[in-house]
Amino acid sequence: MSDKIVKGLNITKEFNGVAVVKNIDFWVKKNQFLTILGPSGCGKTTTLRMIAGFEIPTSGKLYFEGQEITNTPPYLRPINTVFQKYALFPHMNIYENIAFGLRIKKLPEKEIALKISKMLELVNLRGFEKRSVASLSGGQQQRIAIARALVNEPKVLLLDEPLGALDLKLRKEMQIELKNMQKELGITFVYVTHDQEEALTMSDKIIIMNHGEIQQIGSPTDIYNEPENAFVADFIGESNIFKGTMVRDRYVTFANRGFDCVDFGFAPNAPVDVVIRPEDVRLVEPATGLLKGIVKSVVFKGVHYEMLVNEGDRVWMVHSTTMVPEGDEVGIWLTPDDIHIMDQEV
Repeated sequence: MSDKIVKGLNITKEFNGVAVVKNIDFWVKKNQFLTILGPSGCGKTTTLRMIAGFEIPTSGKLYFEGQEITNTPPYLRPINTVFQKYALFPHMNIYENIAFGLRIKKLPEKEIALKISKMLELVNLRGFEKRSVASLSGGQQQRIAIARALVNEPKVLLLDEPLGALDLKLRKEMQIELKNMQKELGITFVYVTHDQEEALTMSDKIIIMNHGEIQQIGSPTDIYNEPENAFVADFIGESNIFKGTMVRDRYVTFANRGFDCVDFGFAPNAPVDVVIRPEDVRLVEPATGLLKGIVKSVVFKGVHYEMLVNEGDRVWMVHSTTMVPEGDEVGIWLTPDDIHIMDQEV
């Protein structure tokens, strides 16, 4: 039996003749935390809504545990959704909000009470049963929305930017809580966000979208260390991206000189994009550097210094815990592992 709980094949969604999702294939494994990541308007929320059943694909098919659900209404799918605005009922207290779906199922009151008690303990809000929704903070409301979704025991929980309304500190705390919750329950989470740090922090797998198309699918480590194109490299973290030529396997030229690298499989003298992460650039004495430049600016970021270095007609971004004063001449040092090569975008 396949471990793919949700699968989409050749999924396209059009609104008024305009395709916002374009012929994508994807799958989600059981008990996986998958994040759909991308900028506003890339099609990620539309994709989530098609999984939920709130939108029907213009073409293509959706499957749940091997059974087609393309036209199955939302209430017949073992899938629940948590929205960014939570959609809690303001006229109901916390207990009644969480009980809503269970009452529709006509479960006995004793069973409802037991399930709600377990859920409130899971989201660290035990004793809040009689509180009104209006008395809760944003983070507490978010927990209640998750509890209301999880109490129905869905096989898949969809989350549409649920942390977007929270402040930075609370958002970081909730990232960890959500991941721990998913591990404890063993439920498949499909999470939509435009926040790269959120995706890298929580996900087992990430789907990166842009302009309605999937750019890359992979683990957070793979996507960060081995981006498949310049969009992914630039969208996930900071990157130095330069035009270069892949002279032969494991040897590339850019910045007017040749460098050993670890990539291979490109055509001889193929035009490529060269990606180097700021934290992989080492500043050394000018005489020992592979390249030389002048420090243009220095900004303290808390964990590291971010420095911009002018080298010829190129500007390098460098992240380092050691600060070099603005105006100093520096050498730039790279190892083959620091240099990532990808096909040049047209």
